[in-house]
Amino acid sequence: MGSVACWAITIFVPVLDSGGTGSMRIRVTSLGFSPIDMNDLNPGYLALWIIILTTAFTAWLLSASKWWSIAAIVLGTVLGLHLLQMVADPPIIMWDGQTADGMPTGGMEVAYPAAGFGFWVLGSVLFFTSGICGLVAAAQQNRHRRERIKRCMAKRHGPTA
Repeated sequence: MGSVACWAITIFVPVLDSGGTGSMRIRVTSLGFSPIDMNDLNPGYLALWIIILTTAFTAWLLSASKWWSIAAIVLGTVLGLHLLQMVADPPIIMWDGQTADGMPTGGMEVAYPAAGFGFWVLGSVLFFTSGICGLVAAAQQNRHRRERIKRCMAKRHGPTA
């Protein structure tokens, strides 16, 4: 649940931000390129949201089974790698032009990690660690089941008991 909360925060808090002012500012959230603007929704980010919510809610339905744990580890890893890719190749806006007297103008905006970056990292780590905890819990449950079966098999059954 903590990972979903982190992701919900990144809807409003930018993950990457150029810090510029006006129309040239680049703000990347977990839903697209500007907070809560339905015109800037990114289908890739929307797909990530669907996967995140599906994984979070199936944890309750599947009681954090072995397969869910593996899926959570894979999801946490994929989210972390996607964030790393976003930082390695950030969104950039470049422009060029001239003033009325012919003087060249131009500029560039680059989106750098912002406050939401930490929430994205935390959400990814929480998915990864919940998967690890699920695998550990499944292993302990299997060990207790094996011990219970050994105790039952050690008891004498039948007419000689």
